[in-house]
Amino acid sequence: MAQFTFEGDFEILADPQIKLVESALQKKGFTNGKIVVEPVGQKGDNYIAHVKRFIYEAEDGTTFNMIGKVAPVAEQLRLMMNTMVLFNNEIVMYNLVLPKLNDIQNSAGVTDDEKVRFPACYGVVTEEPYEFILIEDLKEAGFEMLDKMKPLTNESVRLIVKDLAKYHSLSYVLKNSEPEIYESYSNKLSNLWAIVGAEPEAQQFFESGENDLFKMMHDVSDQYKNVVRGSLTQITPIAKKIQSYEKGSKYSVIQQGDCWNNNILFRLEEGKPVDDVMIDYQLSSEGNPAADLLYLIFNCTDHATRLEHYQEWIDYYNETLDHSLNLHGLKANHIFPKDQLDADLKRYGKQMVNLGVLLSSMLERESKDALDMRVMTGDKEKLWENTMAQMNASLLDISTIVKIRQRIMGIIDTALEFGLI
Repeated sequence: MAQFTFEGDFEILADPQIKLVESALQKKGFTNGKIVVEPVGQKGDNYIAHVKRFIYEAEDGTTFNMIGKVAPVAEQLRLMMNTMVLFNNEIVMYNLVLPKLNDIQNSAGVTDDEKVRFPACYGVVTEEPYEFILIEDLKEAGFEMLDKMKPLTNESVRLIVKDLAKYHSLSYVLKNSEPEIYESYSNKLSNLWAIVGAEPEAQQFFESGENDLFKMMHDVSDQYKNVVRGSLTQITPIAKKIQSYEKGSKYSVIQQGDCWNNNILFRLEEGKPVDDVMIDYQLSSEGNPAADLLYLIFNCTDHATRLEHYQEWIDYYNETLDHSLNLHGLKANHIFPKDQLDADLKRYGKQMVNLGVLLSSMLERESKDALDMRVMTGDKEKLWENTMAQMNASLLDISTIVKIRQRIMGIIDTALEFGLI
């Protein structure tokens, strides 16, 4: 019988989660040894899950690492955070969608250098409130997270754009070759932005955040103020309209959904990125590829880099999509033509600017100022009050406020420059 001992930061783990870790190790051929559990990242790196590194140490010195994403268990917090929705999305992606897309690549004989890489998944727990996802520790393969406070370079963005195009192409291949399976998977995924503002407290949070941002922009020109006004409060209504339009659209794919710095790991050579892996799929749902592209561009880069390379990125996406589809006997001109991509970028522009404005207030905060919803307690009303209090701009130092303002103005400048709003 396998004998494992746990040490370190494992107090929040429930029996189903511990059993999955042990089972995953047994499947790897390990039967005895120590499992050291360490927290991964710092406040502000992950807003939804507790992320842990499981370091297995065998008696003979053999080691093996895994990463676990642990759902919070407090009922009111789970309701407020839509934990069930987010973990269901990611479980569907890691358990069903990504393995299927990987099978499509393997069946077509796609070479390793042409493949989009997905983290290996060692198992999931679907039982509420103990949702748990156990995946490959990509640090072992040399991948690392870059500084989220620094905009990505053109070289880094091109790597991600290439992977997004490959990823979207696989979704199109699945939709064309096995439409029933594609529909089954997409129906299991939920668009968070279409449901997040349904409760009055959530709408109040958006209104409060929008007012805060508007105060930050008090001395800027009207072109910026006009975009910020209504930006947060319109996220859910616009998302519902988009969701209705995209459902069943021939151009829809299963989106990555949350392509920003902390959800992308890079492998570096001599300090330069040469490979990347997308790691977080909690916001995945059916939608348009343009949304993934703009989400990446607005939330991971600065205006100066966008001004120089935006069109190059769009063209590169289209070229890679066509090349990837060709590997499966399809053509971009028939599946997702360039003129459709250009039209959809404009159609999604307003919503992606809105999300960029919302996320600006979160992504520019130092760790000490970051919202940590995972440790909040109390009833739902108290949770919302605490969230709004923590996010209040009056608590920020002037340098952080300046960075938030500059990020928002840069997003708006980009959108205006390229006719996206």
